[in-house]
Amino acid sequence: MLQRFRGVIDRTIAEEQARQKTDATPLSRSASTSSRKGDAAPGKRSRSKKQPSDAGDAAPNPDPAVFEAAFVIDDSDEPSRSGTPKPPSDNDGINEKTTVQPNGPDGKSPEAPVKDDTPNGKTQDAPGDDSGAASKKPEAAAAAAPAAGLTPEIKQRLRKLEKLEATYPELLRSYRVAHRRATAIEPFEKALRENTPLTSIADPDSLIEYLNQLNQRGDMVMQELKRVTTEKDELQKKHDKAEEKAKKLEEELEAAKAVKADDAEKPKDSQDDKTEEAVEKVRSPVASVIGMFSPKHRAQKSVPETIMDKEDSADLFSYEDEVPQLQAEVASKSEEIEKLKNDVETLQQELSTVKESSAGLVENLEKATRELSESRDSSATQQSLQTQLDARNTEIATLNKRLTETRAQLKKLEDDNGAKESKIQEVEASLATSDKRTSELDAELAKASNAKAISKKLIDDLNAQIGVLKKDKAESQAKLDELSKKLEARPTPATASAPAIPASQPAPAPAPATPASAGSKKKNKKKNKGKGGAGASTGGGASAPPPEEPAVQTPEPETPIEAPGTAELEAEIAKLKEVVAEKDGQIERLAKKRKTEEELREEIESLEENLIAVGQDHVEAKEKIKALEAEKIDLKSQIADLEKKMTSSASDAKASSKLQSEMSAVQLEFEDLKDKTATLQADLGAAQLLAQNRYKDLMDLREVLQKAQPELRSLRQESATLKTTKEELAAKVKELKDMEKREKDLKRDLTRAQQISSDRETEIKGLQERLTTETNSKVRLEDAQRVSGRDLRRAEADKVELSAKAEKAERELQAVQEELTKLRPRVKDLEEQAYKLKREKTAVQEEVEFKGQQYTNAQGLLSSMRDQTAEMTVQLKESKSQAESLEEELAEVQRLLQERTREGETMRRLLADVDERADNKVRDMRARMEAAVEERDRIEDESSTLARRKARETEDLKQKLRELEREVKTLGNERDELEQREKEWRRRREELESVEEKAEAETAEMRTTVSQLRTALDASENQVRDVEKQRTELRRMLDEARVRYEKLSKDLKAAQTKLVAGSSRSSFDSVRSGANGAQPGPGPGGAPETAYIKTILLQFLEQKDSKLRAQLVPVLGKLLRFDKTDEQKWMNAVQHIDVR
Repeated sequence: MLQRFRGVIDRTIAEEQARQKTDATPLSRSASTSSRKGDAAPGKRSRSKKQPSDAGDAAPNPDPAVFEAAFVIDDSDEPSRSGTPKPPSDNDGINEKTTVQPNGPDGKSPEAPVKDDTPNGKTQDAPGDDSGAASKKPEAAAAAAPAAGLTPEIKQRLRKLEKLEATYPELLRSYRVAHRRATAIEPFEKALRENTPLTSIADPDSLIEYLNQLNQRGDMVMQELKRVTTEKDELQKKHDKAEEKAKKLEEELEAAKAVKADDAEKPKDSQDDKTEEAVEKVRSPVASVIGMFSPKHRAQKSVPETIMDKEDSADLFSYEDEVPQLQAEVASKSEEIEKLKNDVETLQQELSTVKESSAGLVENLEKATRELSESRDSSATQQSLQTQLDARNTEIATLNKRLTETRAQLKKLEDDNGAKESKIQEVEASLATSDKRTSELDAELAKASNAKAISKKLIDDLNAQIGVLKKDKAESQAKLDELSKKLEARPTPATASAPAIPASQPAPAPAPATPASAGSKKKNKKKNKGKGGAGASTGGGASAPPPEEPAVQTPEPETPIEAPGTAELEAEIAKLKEVVAEKDGQIERLAKKRKTEEELREEIESLEENLIAVGQDHVEAKEKIKALEAEKIDLKSQIADLEKKMTSSASDAKASSKLQSEMSAVQLEFEDLKDKTATLQADLGAAQLLAQNRYKDLMDLREVLQKAQPELRSLRQESATLKTTKEELAAKVKELKDMEKREKDLKRDLTRAQQISSDRETEIKGLQERLTTETNSKVRLEDAQRVSGRDLRRAEADKVELSAKAEKAERELQAVQEELTKLRPRVKDLEEQAYKLKREKTAVQEEVEFKGQQYTNAQGLLSSMRDQTAEMTVQLKESKSQAESLEEELAEVQRLLQERTREGETMRRLLADVDERADNKVRDMRARMEAAVEERDRIEDESSTLARRKARETEDLKQKLRELEREVKTLGNERDELEQREKEWRRRREELESVEEKAEAETAEMRTTVSQLRTALDASENQVRDVEKQRTELRRMLDEARVRYEKLSKDLKAAQTKLVAGSSRSSFDSVRSGANGAQPGPGPGGAPETAYIKTILLQFLEQKDSKLRAQLVPVLGKLLRFDKTDEQKWMNAVQHIDVR
């Protein structure tokens, strides 16, 4: 309302200024033309010089035709006093009609010097001419023809008219320029009025002051922003420091735990690799859980020792880990209590400041109500009715707008709710599908685990089959050994000397196979652990004889009598070949099974990856559901608010219908009042006196308004501060509630931590019992004799350590109990402080309610004051309309303009003073509050209709407040429910995390088992390769043996023929032949010897492995009969070849 009041005043002032300017410009020009009578030529020169600049300054305007018409028509109002016909108008007439209003207060025209120029002194009759110079040019030309019969007065006037014809276009141009300037000034001043407290461009100092104030305000805002940002940075730094301290504390805790674990593990550093792994897994709970399922985990402790470990580790876990947690929780609670105390102190300080500011507000309200009551007594009933009409119209319009807006919001929210419900349904469907998928994946996992178990069984069966094959191989090799022994025993001493060299020489040839068999034995020992001892002895015996097979079979054909024995051997060799072929087939089958097992492993890994992906999808879907549920709750709250708004808008609609009925009645009264005002307007004489009196009243009212404006501004600012303080109080009350909830949560967390510690102790005991049983079972399986002695020594050392640890644990228990006894009184103190805080909170809430009531009363007073200011503005409009009809008030309005500029300056100074005096006024406002209450009662008696309406509004507001309180309670309940749900979700999440950890442990075990299986398979593959190599070597040896056998059979046949040919000789000859047969025996046997040497040399040269080459050197030494020096040279040469 104040802004409207200002706007009306500013507009009237601007209109008056525009009129004065438009009046001043033609008057000055007309005076200059009239004063220069005879010398028109210099006047023309001066105007011709000014003409282009004036014309160029302003833009074209459509209005000049109207002004030309005004120029022409107004000259024909009065007839001339002389009886002459209508002559053209002279200069005086034109100058009179160009002026819209007189200059002076008497209303006289400024044409006095022109009137004196006439000969008879009767130039006052000039306004009586009927037509202007612009419209009567042809008549003037016609009158110039019969100039001889005209009177001297007419001639003089004709001369003046000719002068005017020359000066008229210049006057018209200057008028147009002035009009353009005036029209350009008006929108600028309008913009100034609408956007600034200034009214015109005549006061540049006030504009400068306004701009300086804006700059100062901007500087203040920037300073405040800098201060807030610095405070924020400081708070951020403090927060970072606190986080760093918390991290450091956590690191120190972890370091302390690690130190304790290291102290526990120091006495056991002297153990073997296996026992170290076992002890570490016993001491770390995660490793112990993993060790339960790992097949390769072996612990080496006796039963009493593991029982002692179990008890001591349980004691250590329960107290060493829980004491620092309890200390940290107590420290955090003490910090929170200190924070609560600080918050309470700040709240009390803010309450005291709010009380002081409210007292100042009350005093300001009292002042404003007194001044407005004084100003209101002078107002009329008609203006109050008009303001009521306007207010009710605006209220009806606002109510309709609110109704439409709330309906649109309801529709939007319903649409959003439907869309979000559909989203929730989709997410639920996706959750169902993900659940199905998880169930399917679980089934697949079960299948995979079954397949894994089957694969383990298959691997065990394969290992057993490999062992059986090795045994069969050993048996076959033993048979071969027996056969070779039989063959060696059969030949006669006469024939045994010839094949002695080849029988002895090929024996070292299969030596290269021994390292592979030895490697395989080592791998078998790693694979089968305790089963490797017996296999090694048999393998060692079995791997040596196969190379002797050719050496055994070579002497078979020496005697023709032993042909049936060789046939049996060949049959056995064929059988052995069949057995080897069967074993090859079995090995191929095993290789195929291994491929299928690798495929199963790949499927298991893919299933695990799918499970992980499904778990991630599951987690994301749950997070989406949480978000959608939160959005659903928000939508429900918004819908409830909108429904309440709809009910309130329905009540507002009823009130608006009542207001419309009242408005119709008021309109009837307004029409009656219009009739009365029409009768009153007839009395103009009395109105002039009333206008003077009212002008004085207006001046008084303006002074009162100017005094009231700063106080109203301060009241608005204080109401805004009250709102902010109320919001801050509400926020702090919420913070108090949150702190109470945190206290409860901390207590619950303490109880939960204790329960969790007890549960963990029980779990650790159970796990340790399981570990003891498993370690006992594993200890029994391993080498008892070698481990028992070590275990006894270690057990004795561990007993000593455990006794020391038990003593330490008892001491720490006592210390913890003492700390608990110390902490109990502190907890009691904390509970008492919490109770005190609750009392203080209730007191603060009561104070907040009291402040809210005061705030509602202040708002009622402000609304009444606004209505009064509206009435004042209506009165001012009336007075302005009357002032515009009176010519005498124009000069007074000019004075008012000057006074208003001065008062604007004083107002700005007063505003600066008010800002400084704000602190002092806070105390004065308390006394004024009581006076404002009394004034409010008087105002309620005077305006009963407004009071009833406000009472209804207050009742509605109270009902809304109650509803809001109910909503707050319901929201609190919902929040509690949500917190419970959140806790349940957290519990479920923790359970899921524990399940995930277990699954991860199982997967880790699976991976370890898979890696073990891979290593086992690699070992089996290596063994299969070694067997294949041995088989190829055996085949090669068999081929060589066959070749040698054929050669030997040929030699035997040749020797038999020789023996048959020499049988007729004498005994001496036979003896000689026998001796000769013994000597040249090497002759026929030399050919196979050279062939054998060739084959061994080829093998030596073809062999890439340095070890095998080195093993072939002694074979060559036996064949070529090397000395030790020769063998050493050959070995060095082989090493040089390897280096190259």
